[in-house]
Amino acid sequence: MTGAGFDRGTGLGLCNMAAVAACLLLTVCAGPAGQARWVKAGVDDAATAREANDCQAQANAARNNEQGINQDISSTLGRNWAMSYTTGLHDQTMRQQAAGAADQAFNNCMRAKGFTKAG
Repeated sequence: MTGAGFDRGTGLGLCNMAAVAACLLLTVCAGPAGQARWVKAGVDDAATAREANDCQAQANAARNNEQGINQDISSTLGRNWAMSYTTGLHDQTMRQQAAGAADQAFNNCMRAKGFTKAG
């Protein structure tokens, strides 16, 4: 029996709308910003490509490391997330975290080699 002025459906509807709006906002803000070009004085395109490939290998290693950690976390907490219906959210967050670690590793590597972003 519900009391006057209390409607569970309205509260859940607003909560669901807020969740959808937050997801859309994150999708728009986290979209690809375009491809940056790395440059270094006196280095040709072929050498830049070789260095970028080396840094990409390091970025892939960082991503794999994060994914391994995330797999351990999911193994430990996955049941809790499933019971609270937040598994998808946690999976997405961990994927974004792994991608961020890879991007950071790549950027740090290229900067350590003396390259700068142009554009």
